[in-house]
Amino acid sequence: MKFNYLIRLFRFVLILVFIISTSGFAAPDPQSTRTTQVDLSEPHQSLFSAPVERLGDGFTNIVSGPFELIYQMKEEIKRTTPVRAIIPGLLRGITWFGLREGIGVFEIVTFFLPLDPHLEPFNTDWLHL
Repeated sequence: MKFNYLIRLFRFVLILVFIISTSGFAAPDPQSTRTTQVDLSEPHQSLFSAPVERLGDGFTNIVSGPFELIYQMKEEIKRTTPVRAIIPGLLRGITWFGLREGIGVFEIVTFFLPLDPHLEPFNTDWLHL
């Protein structure tokens, strides 16, 4: 009997929290009465081009992951001396390498979902090949 009471109380609290949390969505937006101009400066993605671009971003992240080791070492050397930059630069490079590889795999696996990119594209201007 007490267990049944606790279940009813839990359901009541859950419904109350749901009502309170969604009540803000029903309120009218004060800025919606203004007339806003549509920004046509950037082309919008179609339903088919966005997943392909996201898939490409994932592959780009995987390919550019190893460059993070070199780039983070270079940035740490610019910030400090070459001798003092070896360990912190290597640790930052390994961290960014793993992060970029993991996010690349995540973007490939979830390319069909309409999500924003998680990382900026890798800057290859410094490579000068």
